[in-house]
Amino acid sequence: MSLLDACGAGSSSPATAGGGTTAVLNMPFLEDMQVPDPDIMYEGEGVQVMHAVYDGLAQYKPGTNEPVPLLAESWEISTDQLTYTFKLRPNVKFHDGTIADAASWVAGFKRRAAINQGPAYMVAGIKEAVAKDPTTLVVHLKTPNNAFLHYLACPWHPFAVSPTAVRKHAVGGDLAQKWLQTHDAGTGAYTIKEFVPGNYYLLEKFPGYWGGDVAYDQIRITITPSVSTQELQLQQGQFDVITKGLPIPDVLKYQKNPDYEVPVTLGGTGNAIWINPNKPMFADRKLRQALVQAIDRTPVVQTSYGGLVPVQKGFWIDKLFPPNLDPISDTFDTAPLQALVAKLPDKNVDLAWGADGGAPVQQMAELVQTQLAAVGLNVTVRQLPTAQVFDLANQPQAKRPDLFIDWLGGDALHLDTVLRIMLRTGAKPLNLFSFTYPELDKLMDEAILQPTTDKMNAMYVEATKFVMDQAIFVPLCSQPFPIIARNYLTGIVQDSDLPEVIYADKIGRKLS
Repeated sequence: MSLLDACGAGSSSPATAGGGTTAVLNMPFLEDMQVPDPDIMYEGEGVQVMHAVYDGLAQYKPGTNEPVPLLAESWEISTDQLTYTFKLRPNVKFHDGTIADAASWVAGFKRRAAINQGPAYMVAGIKEAVAKDPTTLVVHLKTPNNAFLHYLACPWHPFAVSPTAVRKHAVGGDLAQKWLQTHDAGTGAYTIKEFVPGNYYLLEKFPGYWGGDVAYDQIRITITPSVSTQELQLQQGQFDVITKGLPIPDVLKYQKNPDYEVPVTLGGTGNAIWINPNKPMFADRKLRQALVQAIDRTPVVQTSYGGLVPVQKGFWIDKLFPPNLDPISDTFDTAPLQALVAKLPDKNVDLAWGADGGAPVQQMAELVQTQLAAVGLNVTVRQLPTAQVFDLANQPQAKRPDLFIDWLGGDALHLDTVLRIMLRTGAKPLNLFSFTYPELDKLMDEAILQPTTDKMNAMYVEATKFVMDQAIFVPLCSQPFPIIARNYLTGIVQDSDLPEVIYADKIGRKLS
């Protein structure tokens, strides 16, 4: 055991945090993140940085799918659901010292729409945003949208972005995109001090933070692609917390070790086997349906997650949709698929798994490979780095896998964001296989117009029946998000939608 490990900490431990030294929270990322531009960043890796540096109008109440105020103190919705009036917290400062008033939000909505990257759909339905006064923001929608508050609460929500910083650092009308590749213009508890792609990101606490002082002076995030290296550095005291990617057997061991806290939270995402209907083998809907029927989900889930989570009972994740409205069966039958496979001239299958899912998803892929081999398919398994996953929609079909195992979920705890970003015709970057179903597009567009939850859910039941009939994916389970933290950390609050994100301003440390 190292000296740092013996005293229970690393650079941010009670042994080194006092006496005027800088308290640093150290944590790893498995991969480099996209640029930290709040209107471009649209991956899982990196959301931790965005939420330490930027704030939104709302967020989810921890553990629920209920939007609650953040930079908005409250809101009112008109009876026709077309007008949202937000009362803003007064005197919230951007990191450049200017005030985050209603006018800054108007400019921020326009910036996200103009940049028009992945998260731009969240503001596409805004007809007009008006600063009625410095603390009153009025948003008029083009059409009713019962998902709009969820857009504002989700991890990739519109963020408060300093229009002063955007104007100051804009080059050739780029809305400061180049500058925001290594800087920030937020209101969060931390500001970007150093951003070195491929190496590390250093965040420094913002003394003017509206939420008050925070326990850690800095957060250092080091790019560490090897999970085993992450664990070794955690044990040696070089990291204080690991938030994703750990093998489940290791998680179970840490749960028995008093030196660590191991919260396990279910978020708004799960795991699924996605089927590419544009590849020759799976263009046959009957074969897709037979594949869905042939997968024995129970050993895939229980083995990969070590009993941390059960097999999914509903077609969608529980936080997204009531499971009693979309039940699925645990029974399976390989005979129909085996009969169809016997007639196939080519039995080769390219199965990929997303690197961001870590060891559990890799194991899922290998278990599915074994099950499909038993019915006569020759399945090759490969890993897809996150950057390649997000580029699949731009690649020719020949470069896309036949099957893909990774997440099932949306941007928010509302079913619209699953359908709209993963299944809508022409959606990028997450409609990975270029699904094109006009009937489904129509159903999702009608669902968000509904004035009551019951009417909305009735539309989603119809959409669910359609997706099931098309055999687009095999739902597996809600994804557990275990976090491994040294036991001197306190106040760990995980995002309800994406629990790998911990609220940086809430984290404290035990002093001894």
